[in-house]
Amino acid sequence: MSVDLVRLLIGDRKKAAVNEVVGEGDDTNLNFQLDMFPLVSSPTATLEVNISGVIIVAANYNISGDVGRLTFISAPTAGADILATYEYFALTSGEISNILSGLSATPYLAAANAALVLAADNSRLFAYSMGDKTVDKRRVSDNLRGLSKDLKDTHFTMKGEINTTASQFTFKDDSGTWYAGYDSAAANLNTDDV
Repeated sequence: MSVDLVRLLIGDRKKAAVNEVVGEGDDTNLNFQLDMFPLVSSPTATLEVNISGVIIVAANYNISGDVGRLTFISAPTAGADILATYEYFALTSGEISNILSGLSATPYLAAANAALVLAADNSRLFAYSMGDKTVDKRRVSDNLRGLSKDLKDTHFTMKGEINTTASQFTFKDDSGTWYAGYDSAAANLNTDDV
Protein backbone atom coordinates (compact mmCIF):
# COMPACT_ATOMS: atom_id res chain seq x y z
CA MET A 1 0.00 0.00 0.00
CA SER A 2 1.59 3.22 -1.04
CA VAL A 3 1.29 6.85 -0.14
CA ASP A 4 0.31 7.49 -3.77
CA LEU A 5 -2.72 5.18 -3.51
CA VAL A 6 -4.00 7.00 -0.41
CA ARG A 7 -3.48 10.32 -2.21
CA LEU A 8 -5.48 8.97 -5.16
CA LEU A 9 -8.35 7.73 -2.95
CA ILE A 10 -8.72 11.06 -1.14
CA GLY A 11 -8.07 13.26 -4.17
CA ASP A 12 -4.86 14.78 -2.77
CA ARG A 13 -3.33 15.54 -6.13
CA LYS A 14 -0.43 17.90 -6.68
CA LYS A 15 -1.66 21.50 -6.76
CA ALA A 16 0.12 24.70 -7.74
CA ALA A 17 0.34 28.21 -6.36
CA VAL A 18 1.34 30.61 -9.13
CA ASN A 19 2.92 33.99 -8.40
CA GLU A 20 1.68 34.00 -4.82
CA VAL A 21 2.42 37.30 -3.09
CA VAL A 22 4.62 36.15 -0.22
CA GLY A 23 5.48 39.55 1.19
CA GLU A 24 7.47 42.71 0.82
CA GLY A 25 11.12 43.19 1.68
CA ASP A 26 12.11 45.55 4.50
CA ASP A 27 15.94 45.20 4.58
CA THR A 28 15.78 43.10 7.79
CA ASN A 29 13.28 40.23 7.58
CA LEU A 30 14.76 36.95 6.30
CA ASN A 31 11.72 34.69 6.94
CA PHE A 32 8.51 34.55 4.93
CA GLN A 33 5.56 32.15 5.04
CA LEU A 34 4.03 30.51 1.96
CA ASP A 35 0.23 30.19 2.06
CA MET A 36 0.04 26.53 1.07
CA PHE A 37 2.10 23.59 2.32
CA PRO A 38 3.47 20.93 2.48
CA LEU A 39 5.43 21.46 -0.71
CA VAL A 40 6.11 18.48 -2.95
CA SER A 41 8.92 16.19 -1.79
CA SER A 42 11.63 18.09 -3.68
CA PRO A 43 10.55 21.72 -3.15
CA THR A 44 13.64 23.34 -4.67
CA ALA A 45 12.86 21.56 -7.95
CA THR A 46 9.39 23.11 -8.18
CA LEU A 47 9.80 26.37 -6.23
CA GLU A 48 10.43 29.58 -8.15
CA VAL A 49 10.99 32.72 -6.10
CA ASN A 50 11.22 36.16 -7.62
CA ILE A 51 11.91 39.52 -6.04
CA SER A 52 10.67 42.55 -7.96
CA GLY A 53 10.48 40.46 -11.15
CA VAL A 54 13.95 38.88 -10.90
CA ILE A 55 14.09 35.10 -10.42
CA ILE A 56 16.21 34.23 -7.38
CA VAL A 57 18.49 31.18 -7.58
CA ALA A 58 17.95 28.52 -4.90
CA ALA A 59 21.40 29.15 -3.38
CA ASN A 60 20.03 32.47 -2.05
CA TYR A 61 17.28 30.96 0.11
CA ASN A 62 16.27 27.86 2.07
CA ILE A 63 12.84 26.28 2.10
CA SER A 64 11.24 24.19 4.86
CA GLY A 65 8.75 22.41 2.63
CA ASP A 66 6.69 20.70 5.34
CA VAL A 67 5.78 24.06 6.93
CA GLY A 68 6.15 26.40 3.93
CA ARG A 69 8.84 28.61 5.49
CA LEU A 70 11.01 30.53 3.04
CA THR A 71 14.27 31.87 4.54
CA PHE A 72 16.54 34.15 2.53
CA ILE A 73 20.31 34.21 3.04
CA SER A 74 20.20 38.03 2.97
CA ALA A 75 17.13 40.20 3.57
CA PRO A 76 15.21 41.40 0.50
CA THR A 77 15.46 45.12 -0.18
CA ALA A 78 12.85 47.42 1.38
CA GLY A 79 9.76 47.68 -0.83
CA ALA A 80 10.72 44.68 -3.00
CA ASP A 81 7.75 42.46 -3.91
CA ILE A 82 8.37 38.78 -3.17
CA LEU A 83 6.44 36.24 -5.26
CA ALA A 84 6.59 32.44 -5.31
CA THR A 85 5.36 29.70 -7.62
CA TYR A 86 5.39 26.17 -6.22
CA GLU A 87 3.62 22.81 -6.01
CA TYR A 88 2.07 21.39 -2.84
CA PHE A 89 -0.11 18.62 -1.37
CA ALA A 90 -2.69 18.67 1.42
CA LEU A 91 -0.82 16.07 3.53
CA THR A 92 2.88 15.30 3.84
CA SER A 93 4.12 11.88 2.77
CA GLY A 94 5.17 11.32 6.39
CA GLU A 95 1.64 11.98 7.66
CA ILE A 96 0.21 9.48 5.19
CA SER A 97 2.92 6.93 6.05
CA ASN A 98 2.04 7.26 9.75
CA ILE A 99 -1.64 6.66 8.97
CA LEU A 100 -0.72 3.63 6.88
CA SER A 101 1.52 2.10 9.54
CA GLY A 102 -1.13 2.63 12.21
CA LEU A 103 -3.70 0.76 10.15
CA SER A 104 -1.54 -2.13 8.95
CA ALA A 105 -1.49 -0.62 5.47
CA THR A 106 -5.24 -1.18 4.88
CA PRO A 107 -5.82 1.11 1.87
CA TYR A 108 -9.44 2.18 2.28
CA LEU A 109 -9.27 2.57 6.07
CA ALA A 110 -6.04 4.56 5.74
CA ALA A 111 -7.68 6.79 3.11
CA ALA A 112 -10.77 7.16 5.35
CA ASN A 113 -8.56 8.31 8.22
CA ALA A 114 -6.63 10.68 5.93
CA ALA A 115 -9.96 12.19 4.76
CA LEU A 116 -10.90 12.80 8.41
CA VAL A 117 -7.55 14.49 9.01
CA LEU A 118 -8.29 16.80 6.08
CA ALA A 119 -11.87 17.36 7.33
CA ALA A 120 -10.52 18.48 10.70
CA ASP A 121 -7.98 20.76 9.03
CA ASN A 122 -10.62 22.25 6.70
CA SER A 123 -13.24 22.81 9.41
CA ARG A 124 -12.11 26.44 9.70
CA LEU A 125 -12.96 27.33 6.12
CA PHE A 126 -15.60 29.98 5.54
CA ALA A 127 -17.49 31.90 2.87
CA TYR A 128 -16.69 35.38 1.60
CA SER A 129 -17.51 37.77 -1.23
CA MET A 130 -15.28 40.36 -2.84
CA GLY A 131 -16.76 42.39 -5.66
CA ASP A 132 -18.40 39.99 -8.13
CA LYS A 133 -16.56 36.95 -6.74
CA THR A 134 -18.10 34.71 -4.08
CA VAL A 135 -16.28 31.78 -2.49
CA ASP A 136 -18.02 29.34 -0.16
CA LYS A 137 -15.89 26.59 1.37
CA ARG A 138 -18.07 25.85 4.41
CA ARG A 139 -19.07 22.42 3.07
CA VAL A 140 -15.53 21.13 2.41
CA SER A 141 -15.22 19.54 5.85
CA ASP A 142 -18.66 17.87 5.56
CA ASN A 143 -17.77 16.52 2.12
CA LEU A 144 -14.49 15.06 3.41
CA ARG A 145 -16.29 13.39 6.34
CA GLY A 146 -18.73 11.91 3.79
CA LEU A 147 -15.80 10.66 1.71
CA SER A 148 -14.32 9.07 4.83
CA LYS A 149 -17.57 7.23 5.54
CA ASP A 150 -17.77 6.02 1.92
CA LEU A 151 -14.18 4.76 2.05
CA LYS A 152 -14.80 2.90 5.33
CA ASP A 153 -18.00 1.38 3.90
CA THR A 154 -16.09 0.31 0.76
CA HIS A 155 -13.43 -1.34 2.94
CA PHE A 156 -16.02 -3.35 4.87
CA THR A 157 -17.98 -4.22 1.70
CA MET A 158 -14.83 -5.53 0.03
CA LYS A 159 -14.16 -7.69 3.09
CA GLY A 160 -17.78 -8.91 3.13
CA GLU A 161 -18.41 -7.29 6.51
CA ILE A 162 -20.83 -4.69 7.78
CA ASN A 163 -19.45 -1.54 9.35
CA THR A 164 -21.04 -1.56 12.82
CA THR A 165 -18.80 1.05 14.44
CA ALA A 166 -20.40 4.46 14.86
CA SER A 167 -17.09 6.26 14.53
CA GLN A 168 -13.76 4.53 14.17
CA PHE A 169 -11.67 7.71 14.36
CA THR A 170 -12.08 10.77 16.53
CA PHE A 171 -10.25 14.08 16.62
CA LYS A 172 -9.35 16.67 19.17
CA ASP A 173 -8.13 20.23 18.75
CA ASP A 174 -5.07 21.90 20.31
CA SER A 175 -6.95 22.54 23.54
CA GLY A 176 -7.80 18.84 23.95
CA THR A 177 -11.49 19.31 23.09
CA TRP A 178 -12.92 16.42 21.09
CA TYR A 179 -13.76 17.36 17.52
CA ALA A 180 -17.46 18.00 16.97
CA GLY A 181 -17.46 19.30 13.40
CA TYR A 182 -16.56 22.93 14.04
CA ASP A 183 -12.85 23.42 14.67
CA SER A 184 -9.81 21.25 15.00
CA ALA A 185 -6.10 21.64 14.49
CA ALA A 186 -4.70 18.23 15.34
CA ALA A 187 -6.01 14.83 14.29
CA ASN A 188 -5.31 11.85 16.50
CA LEU A 189 -6.29 8.23 16.13
CA ASN A 190 -8.21 7.31 19.26
CA THR A 191 -7.20 3.70 19.73
CA ASP A 192 -9.87 3.21 22.41
CA ASP A 193 -12.47 3.45 19.64
CA VAL A 194 -10.81 0.97 17.26
